[in-house]
Amino acid sequence: MISMTGIFGSLVRFLVTLVVSAVVLWLAQKIVLPEKKERSFLSALALAFVWSVIDFVLGIIFVLLPLWILEKILIIVIWIWVLKVWFRVGWLTAAAISIVAWIISAVIGFFLMILHLL
Repeated sequence: MISMTGIFGSLVRFLVTLVVSAVVLWLAQKIVLPEKKERSFLSALALAFVWSVIDFVLGIIFVLLPLWILEKILIIVIWIWVLKVWFRVGWLTAAAISIVAWIISAVIGFFLMILHLL
């Protein structure tokens, strides 16, 4: 049986993850892109939501059709392509945004882990 507490907790986790992802994407594009190409925080929030839907669909596809290492490569290429289209930049710039976002996420994760240990 599904409880309302479980549904509410999942919804809160999803929303927190969405907002943190949007902050990470917004910071990454602020670092990488020139000011005239930067997008708003709401755009980063929309991108985080769009990617969560894409990631969900890819997750279903790869459960049905496991491709192991090829799966990881495809996800990275699709992610960089989404960034390329979203920010209207080239492949290298989109890859740079992705790498900077990953670094910011790692730093945030590290500090959250330290806070959890305290």
